[in-house]
Amino acid sequence: MRCALLLLCGVLAYGQEAPTVFRSDVALQRVDVQALDRDNKPIVGLRETDFILTESGKPQQIRNFQSENMPLDVVLLFDVSRSMRPHVERIVSAAHQALRVLGKEDRVAIMVFDRSSRVRLPFRANLDDVERELDQTVKKERFDGGTDITRALFDAAGYVGREARPTARRAIVMLTDDQTESARERNDEGVGRALARADAVLSLLLAPNAMDYSQGSQGGGNGPGMGGGGRGGRGGRGGMGGGGMGGIWGPTIPRQRYPQGNGGGMPGGNGPYGGGGARTKSAGTPEIARASGGDDFSVDDAGALETTLNRLRQRYALHFNSPETPRAIDVQLTEAAARRYPNAELRFRRVSSGNEPSSREPVSVSRTAPSRAQSTSRPSVSDDTEIPRPKHRPAVSEGGGPAGPLIQPEPPPQLL
Repeated sequence: MRCALLLLCGVLAYGQEAPTVFRSDVALQRVDVQALDRDNKPIVGLRETDFILTESGKPQQIRNFQSENMPLDVVLLFDVSRSMRPHVERIVSAAHQALRVLGKEDRVAIMVFDRSSRVRLPFRANLDDVERELDQTVKKERFDGGTDITRALFDAAGYVGREARPTARRAIVMLTDDQTESARERNDEGVGRALARADAVLSLLLAPNAMDYSQGSQGGGNGPGMGGGGRGGRGGRGGMGGGGMGGIWGPTIPRQRYPQGNGGGMPGGNGPYGGGGARTKSAGTPEIARASGGDDFSVDDAGALETTLNRLRQRYALHFNSPETPRAIDVQLTEAAARRYPNAELRFRRVSSGNEPSSREPVSVSRTAPSRAQSTSRPSVSDDTEIPRPKHRPAVSEGGGPAGPLIQPEPPPQLL
């Protein structure tokens, strides 16, 4: 009997097969697309049949298509260093209206930073909670620290990677003047990789450089002075000089021309909201934002935040099957859609749809041909000549959308 049982067990063990393992070298990929018309405004209402998606020149079937119904997780990242209070107050005031463009499934988190960053509000879908915390940010932050923009971007990208939903479109909206302390290292490539790991787009609200006056200014002056500690330049005779115009006036006073004289200069100084412009440098946030597929707008535009959130919402997601090894992709509008939207621009980038982080791919751009009415100045071409579509190229700055290009202020005049 015992031998029979042993024999039976052996037969059963022999008859068991190893579990079948299915392997696939094809993965579901996602391409995020932003469509802009000739006036640089988002094109809404496009359908799956309006797009042509190719990989290595071969047409790909769009397996899934999403537009505004795709949920959004967005982090509002505010610079609360010296000189930024008036800009934060302006955006917080505008946020009460701007947040209304978000959908019911969208979530907002709030982070602030100076030399370090901190989460003031985790992701919330309740916009009343978001508005209350924004008001508290203005009331409770001291706005007296230095600035480490690069560290803040790394921290925000890490937070998005940990806390944002895998199925949501992810974004960081940053408010800053792009001036970081000179001791802090700028790291465009590292931040770009961190944003790629988080599958996040960075959009920038750029505040005026409060320390612009102190760039290139030298010397002191004979005037009575207002504020102190700044490096005075050449200013009006007996004017507001001494140590430069620091204090609360430094970050907000507009550029002006002053008569020749031996008074002190106007540059911002080291007053409570100054910060010493000679010790700051650009953190490269506009370049990082554009490389991630985001926008940059001047904070002076009253609708900058609302426009930014609208553009984050009004994007398209094209899903298709592709080998796990990424290949070159291209996205174009169909001929019918291109006729409806001449001079349209598509900005697109592949994003991983799985659990693995995507590799950093540059944002590419394709454009539709201009309408015949707009192309009268081109070289003579017969009416039946087919106009070739331009190949896509790496994205470049287009000047921040409807608000127009961000114009850097001219250097201060050198008066003798």
